[in-house]
Amino acid sequence: MRIALVLLALALCCIAILWIVGVWISQRIYSAWSRPTGGLDPITGPKDLIAIHDTGGPFIPMPEAIKTREEMVAWMTTELPKLTAETGKS
Repeated sequence: MRIALVLLALALCCIAILWIVGVWISQRIYSAWSRPTGGLDPITGPKDLIAIHDTGGPFIPMPEAIKTREEMVAWMTTELPKLTAETGKS
């Protein structure tokens, strides 16, 4: 009786190991086939990468004192055009 239990446990372990190895191999094959060509992100193309990383313009931070939407709109319509005109001149 003990030999039968040992053989059954051994067979179940072998089946589990073979299943785990099969899943691991199939995942490796699937990940190799599903890689995008050229190493680019499938959502953004090469033109989009240039547009995303082209941030060479001046950065004008918003003042910390602005808390409400109305203050933000007022700052963007009055002060921001002045600041951008100043940075454009220099």
